[in-house]
Amino acid sequence: MGNERIMVVEDESIVAMGIKYKLEDLGYIVVGIVATGEVAVETALKTKPDLILMDIVLKGDMDGIEAAQKIHQQQDTPIIYLTAYSDDEVLERARITEPYGYILKPFKKSEVNANIQMAIYKHGCDKKKSEIIKKRVLADFYDFILTAMPTSSTGTDIEMRELLLKVFAERLDEDLYPRFVEELSPEDIETNDQLFADYIEWLSDIFKDFGIKTIVHHKGNRSYIEFLNCPWHEDALKKPIFCLNCQAMMNRSYKWTGLSGGMERRSTIVDGSPSCRFQFKHLE
Repeated sequence: MGNERIMVVEDESIVAMGIKYKLEDLGYIVVGIVATGEVAVETALKTKPDLILMDIVLKGDMDGIEAAQKIHQQQDTPIIYLTAYSDDEVLERARITEPYGYILKPFKKSEVNANIQMAIYKHGCDKKKSEIIKKRVLADFYDFILTAMPTSSTGTDIEMRELLLKVFAERLDEDLYPRFVEELSPEDIETNDQLFADYIEWLSDIFKDFGIKTIVHHKGNRSYIEFLNCPWHEDALKKPIFCLNCQAMMNRSYKWTGLSGGMERRSTIVDGSPSCRFQFKHLE
């Protein structure tokens, strides 16, 4: 152990103090004890802990899962959930945030220590692997952007936008479509519902390669895929072309499925929204 800095999110004060004493006895540094999801987000961004122990059920409007999502939108901090529940629906919601472990209450000091050490070790390995993959993928992505850029800069903003989307679509047909066919095999999928579900999973994996965390929502005949972070945020603020490329990838790959309906962009991080959100509308 290297005196890792731990933040504790627990709304029962007696339980929180008990966790604090256990952690300090193990040699950890407790950088904060907070009781609500809202304060957890603020404290995490301020203290930048090495790990967060997060109770799932918290008092107030924001539970631990939502707090974890908001923290992950802005920084990469491993989170271990503390919970007295093993409800499947709760665990499924928690799973989407990619935690580094679950600890069921009541727990022993040795159990907490083992989970923390495993989480910190795994997070370090994941970070190194992610940096290697991201460097390679981003290099390919930047090369794609530069080679796909039209040489002409004349015309209105709308005309330029449509031109860029067209150029990106052509390059995606050449560079990404073979991977789509090989990995998804749409002709072998029997139902449209299964095809769409497999497509969304494939699309999420594509953007995961870029270091983008995604969440999928379904509402009636509409589905939404939400990007919780943007690896190119600073570049996109200067060059909206980055946002156009993501949009082109969504539009073009959806057409490859042959499904009816369409896709449209609903919000972007660059425009000040908390996430990039795209809507798929399925037509019968």
